Amino acid sequence: MTVPPQHDPAPAPVPPPARRSKARIAAKCVVRAGRAARWTWRRILWPHRDQLAAPGLALAALTAGSAAHLAEAPWWVAGLACGGCLAALRRAWDRRGVAPEHADPLTGAAALFGGWATAATVWGPGGILGQAWAGLAAVATVGWLIHPAARSWRGLRARCRNWSAQLPAVLAGLGAAGTALTSTPRLQGQRVDFPLRLPLGTTREDVDRLRRKIESGMGWPEGSIREVRQDPGFTASNRITLTWQEGRIRVRAVRLAEAPIPASVYDPIWQGVDDDGRDLFIDQYATEGMTRGLYGGEPGSAKSNLLRLIAYLRAYCPDVLIWAVDLKNDGMTFASILPRLDRLAVNRTQVDELFADAAAMIPLRGRLLRPEDNQKLPLSADRPAVLILFDEFATAWGKSPRNRAVVEAAKEVGAKGRSPGIGMEAASQYLAQGSLHPDLRPLFTRRVAGRMQERADAQFLLKHWNRLDTTILPTGVFYLQITGERHARLLHTPEVTDKDLAHAAAETAHLAPVLEQETARELPYYASRWADLPEHLLPYCSPAQRELVAASPPANVTALRAVAAAPPRRTMVSERIDTPAAVDPALAAMCTVFVDARGADVRTGDVVAAAAAQGRSRTYATDRLAAWRGEGLIRQTGRGLWALACPPDGLLGAVTALEGPGRTQTG
Repeated sequence: MTVPPQHDPAPAPVPPPARRSKARIAAKCVVRAGRAARWTWRRILWPHRDQLAAPGLALAALTAGSAAHLAEAPWWVAGLACGGCLAALRRAWDRRGVAPEHADPLTGAAALFGGWATAATVWGPGGILGQAWAGLAAVATVGWLIHPAARSWRGLRARCRNWSAQLPAVLAGLGAAGTALTSTPRLQGQRVDFPLRLPLGTTREDVDRLRRKIESGMGWPEGSIREVRQDPGFTASNRITLTWQEGRIRVRAVRLAEAPIPASVYDPIWQGVDDDGRDLFIDQYATEGMTRGLYGGEPGSAKSNLLRLIAYLRAYCPDVLIWAVDLKNDGMTFASILPRLDRLAVNRTQVDELFADAAAMIPLRGRLLRPEDNQKLPLSADRPAVLILFDEFATAWGKSPRNRAVVEAAKEVGAKGRSPGIGMEAASQYLAQGSLHPDLRPLFTRRVAGRMQERADAQFLLKHWNRLDTTILPTGVFYLQITGERHARLLHTPEVTDKDLAHAAAETAHLAPVLEQETARELPYYASRWADLPEHLLPYCSPAQRELVAASPPANVTALRAVAAAPPRRTMVSERIDTPAAVDPALAAMCTVFVDARGADVRTGDVVAAAAAQGRSRTYATDRLAAWRGEGLIRQTGRGLWALACPPDGLLGAVTALEGPGRTQTG
């Protein structure tokens, strides 16, 4: 038996070279280092990127300066590169919505580090430059970490990241499934804009109606969703922006010393700052002429302060006449700036006369127009604008029948006074149908709402009033609604003190214009506008105004007076009118009561008693009193008090003529 040949055993495997094992170990170390770096970036650096902004800038400057020094780059190349990076950073922060109060410190720190990197390019990052870098890095980091405003902003950024993940889910639960957040929310101060893309079948109005439910689902305070509007960066109707702002409105510190002073009525007038701290101006003279403003709010909301701010700023305009009405405070609201006022009304009679003059001014100024004026009077110091500031108009512009004459005059001024240069700014509490005549409300193109007791109180001033909570407005903060703008803007105003008004009056005494003579001499009450100035206001008058007070003819008693009351207009003359043959004894008895009073006040009860003695009822007497007041024969001086407003010897003939043949003798 042949034995097969035996084969040698297979040789043992040769171990790989030592260098291959080292390469594998190095590769594994690199992979693990990459994983550790990625974990560090995702878990530590990126989530805390807001806190690490300042040290990150310092490290980037150190790296850039060291690299440029090793590469022996020219210093001007490093400077240009740092400037370009600085501009790119600022642009990125603006696009991200970083507020200016946070972007400016970061930009300043980046500029300092850029200057350091430029210097390090020449001399190297060591030595004194290294110590300077360490100091800059420490100061910037500590300041960024402990500053209260920066800490508040970083906290809001952290909340926004959570809200970005939660908002689409909430909208899906409310029936808007598929709504997507298209980019990072934009922060502007305390306001956050969430850019959304709506799904098929959902419109902006649908999301707008879900405001309260979205606030509940997100855990936001009531009223914190300020608006839902079309995204201004896109034309597609499914791209909208939901704006959130903290429900509690804080007062911004606004100083009157920062107010830009207008030089003319054509200049916009500063009213304060908006919620982002930007100056907010209004146009009191627009393309169509003088504009009108309506102000409302509860007592203490600083409505009168806004009117005082307008008076303060317009006092510096040499082409503006200021007519003020103060029925609330008996003239003391504008007392400190009285030397700069052309007229001040403190009672109902003066209010009626002021608006009668304003209405009569419209056709008179129409005669001054030239063809080249294009139906709009050019305003100057020779032909100044007339600005009427009316504080608390409810008793004069309400729907009461006794206000018919002044309401008609105000309607005339509001509808036709723009081109002749007559503007109005009026304020009152809790605007309603009873406090403002419905025909007057549409004439005001600009409306301002202060703090209200109920949300419904703002419905006469603001669009979408039910989406705005005016009850949370602090004193001095308003919602400003301008015609043509869909959304109201938040307005923060400064405080105007009596000292400020007195200072403005002293500085602008030489700027006070005078109404043109061709208009002034034909106004029925203009010459006697200072006749009834209360004694407590005399110390505030200028010397020229004191002379006018002394020289003014007696109020409501003139030789020939055109009564600017409700139509039909009548002319009262001072000569005696013979009594007709048939005179109602009751009328004669009522007239005797006024004549025997010799200018003193007459009580309604005395007039009623005189008519009752002749067999007439109380209704008969009160109806005649109202008619006589409407024709300007008498005026009401208080509750149940009357006084003559025409010559005594002409009263009986005038009231007899008022009866006429067709008037029913009731009572």
